[in-house]
Amino acid sequence: MSARPNQPHRSRWLLLTLLIAAAGPAAAGADHDHGDHDHHHGHRQHDAHVHGVAALNIAVDGDLLLVELDTPAANIVGFEHPPRNEAERTAIAEARGRLADGAALFMTNAGAECVQMSHQVRLDLGSPGDHAHTDGEIHADAHGEWAFTCAKPAALSQLDVRLFEVFPGKDKLRVQLITPSGQRGAELTPDSHRLDL
Repeated sequence: MSARPNQPHRSRWLLLTLLIAAAGPAAAGADHDHGDHDHHHGHRQHDAHVHGVAALNIAVDGDLLLVELDTPAANIVGFEHPPRNEAERTAIAEARGRLADGAALFMTNAGAECVQMSHQVRLDLGSPGDHAHTDGEIHADAHGEWAFTCAKPAALSQLDVRLFEVFPGKDKLRVQLITPSGQRGAELTPDSHRLDL
């Protein structure tokens, strides 16, 4: 199945709107455990880099469901340095494969009949986007975007986030959600990973 020609542009615009709306006082500088540094990444500046915690942005627009994940790479592969051996290279390759399958990571209720149209994943440990602190430790982030289309969008009522099951390195997901009924925040954990839309 191919995405609509304008899909990537539309997805990015909606996600950008979501991020601007979510960038309130609570998000600015919250829970940064590595001191006061400015970290400029190629895709945008992150407010926090906390192992075990990730940010999940979700937007619902018509028949479109958009999901964006920002997380320390350690939450995905267990380390953040460039791969040092074949086992670590394999772990990165396997993680990329699991991240590509958005339908296994984000399961909508069956009645909405949602299918993944596209995805984009960045998990490049040791790339110029990674940043080292004065202690010499490298801190790398992973980023993913998934777009789904729903045949019955009026039936879309729930999202089961399986990231904790697929990538057990996370303790908490901070969620920003925008739907036609408004915007709200939520927090998901391994024991509470279903989100009402």
